[in-house]
Amino acid sequence: MKSILTITCLASLSACATTQPALQSGSSEFGVAVRQNIAAQAVAPTARQKADTYIPADATKRAKARESYRNGETPEPTPITTTD
Repeated sequence: MKSILTITCLASLSACATTQPALQSGSSEFGVAVRQNIAAQAVAPTARQKADTYIPADATKRAKARESYRNGETPEPTPITTTD
């Protein structure tokens, strides 16, 4: 009984072995799906969004923004779409 179990285990382990590692297979398609998924989920910012990175160091504006947030008076964010 032990010999049958041993042979079965060895046969199943040999099925997992490859003669060539996956990263060295030389396939030009390796990683294409991952790159396509990243590209599909990325939203490129508009020129206006890229330019609007300066936050002035004005204490009164910061205090007003905090107070507006606490009072629930903040404007609703506008949705960003990927189509024109």
